[in-house]
Amino acid sequence: MDPDEKGVNGVMVSNQRDVILTDENGHFFLKLIEGNYIFVTKPEAYQFRLDMFNNPEFYFLYKTKDTKQELRYSSPKQINKIPEFLYFPVYKNTGEEDHSCLLIGDPQMKDDRRLGYYRDGVIPFMTTKEADFYIVMGDIANNYLGILPKEKNVTATLGIPGYRVFGNHDMNFKATKNKYVAETFKYVYGPEFYSFDYGSLHYIILNSVIYDGWLKDIRKAGIYSGGLTKKQLKWLINDLKLVPANKTIVLFSHIPLHEIFIIRNTMLTLFRALKNHKKIFAVSGHLHSIVAYDYITEDGWKNSLNFEGLVAGATCGSWWSGPLDENNIPYALCTDGSPKGFFQLNIQKEDYNYVFHSVNKPFDLQIRTYINNDEIWVNWFVGKSTDSVWVYLDDNPQAIKLRNFLSKDPLAVSNLNKRIQIESIDQTAHLWKAKLPDGLTPGNHSIKVIAIDSKGRLFNGFKTFYIDEIKAN
Repeated sequence: MDPDEKGVNGVMVSNQRDVILTDENGHFFLKLIEGNYIFVTKPEAYQFRLDMFNNPEFYFLYKTKDTKQELRYSSPKQINKIPEFLYFPVYKNTGEEDHSCLLIGDPQMKDDRRLGYYRDGVIPFMTTKEADFYIVMGDIANNYLGILPKEKNVTATLGIPGYRVFGNHDMNFKATKNKYVAETFKYVYGPEFYSFDYGSLHYIILNSVIYDGWLKDIRKAGIYSGGLTKKQLKWLINDLKLVPANKTIVLFSHIPLHEIFIIRNTMLTLFRALKNHKKIFAVSGHLHSIVAYDYITEDGWKNSLNFEGLVAGATCGSWWSGPLDENNIPYALCTDGSPKGFFQLNIQKEDYNYVFHSVNKPFDLQIRTYINNDEIWVNWFVGKSTDSVWVYLDDNPQAIKLRNFLSKDPLAVSNLNKRIQIESIDQTAHLWKAKLPDGLTPGNHSIKVIAIDSKGRLFNGFKTFYIDEIKAN
C-alpha cells in the first residue's frame, strides 16, 4: 500500500467459520484454521484485483499440511511460509446499483469435444449480453476433472469476473471423506462457499453436495446427497448476522435448496438464518430443466416475506445429446422441453428480474404451443404453476383460460435418441392445457397465447394449425 492509502472500513472477512468486520483502517484479525480459507466478502462499489482469467483475488488458503489422500486429480498445495500480513487489494467500482449477471447451468463437459460444444455453441451467445459478472452453477465437469482448468480458460473470454458453484459431477470421487471431495475444484477455482456484495444485493455461493466417500473395497464411488455441512451452516449463520435486513439475498447452489433434495432440518436451519431478510432468491442447477417456484408454508417457510426459487436449466441441455445443428453441435433439448440456454439476472437497485436466453433460438421464444389430439398445450418455460395462461383462438375476442397440469413435454419425448432414456424426460409443472372448442371448421386456425407472471410481465406465444374435413366432422 502507498503511505497515504487507507483500508476500507466495515468489510466482512471470514475464516470459513467466524465472520468479522474490518476496522476504520481496513485491518482485521482472524484465527487461522488449518485447511480453511481466509476470504473477504467483496464490498459494495469495490472490486478485487482480477487474475489472468478475470477471477477476483479475494482469498488465501491456510494449508500447512499436505492432503493425505490418494486423489486422482490435483489438490491445493501446502504453503511453505506463512505471510506476516495478508493484503486484499480493491479498487473503486462505481455504478453497481443497476447490474446484471449471467447464470450458466450445468455445462457437463466430460471431454474436449463437449468443451468445444460449450465454447462454440454457448459462449458466443453470452458475449452478446451486457453483464457485469457470471456464475457457473455447478456440474462444470462430467466426472472428468481435467476439464476444469480448460473451462476456466474458455469462459474467461467473456471478459467479465466469474464465480463458480461446486456440483456433484465436479467431485473427486477418490476422496474417502466429504472434506476432501472438493479438493480439485478448490485447486482450480478457490473456496467452494463464500459471499460477495454487488450493489445492494448480498450474493452467497454454497456447496450443497455431501459425499459418502470412495468405497475402497469395491473400488467404486460412494453415493452423494444434497445438504449443507454443519461447518458451512455455522459460517452462513455468522455471515447473515452481519448483513442488513434490507439487502436482497441471492443464494447459489448446485442441488436446489428444497426439502425434496435437502433434509428438512437443514432447510429449517437455513430458513431461521434468513427470517429477517425481506427479499430472498435461491438459484440452482442440477435438474436439466427449468423450475420457477416460491417457498411457501408447506416447505417450512413460515415468513410472509418474499422467497423465490429458480432452477436455471442446463447449457448442455440433455447432456449434449440429440440431432446436430448446422454447426455440428447437438440441439440437446432440456428434459422439460425447454431449449438449452442460460439465464440473465437483471438488478435495479434492490429489485431483480430474470430472463431466459435460449441458444440458437430467437429471444422471444419463451413459450411452445402444441395441438395434442383435441387439446391445446402450452409449455411456458419460466412459468410458475400459480401463474395464469390464456389463449385466443382465431379472431374470437373471448379468451380461453388454460389449466396448469403435470406432464411430459411432447417435443422432449419425440426428441429421444439412444442415449436418452424415457425415464430421463422430466414431468414438468410449467404446462397448461385446454380442450379445443367443438365445431371448428376445416382449414387453418391460429392461437395467440397470453401469459402473465407474478411480477406482471407479459409473455406471448403463437401457433397456426390445420383442421381437415375428417377431424372437423
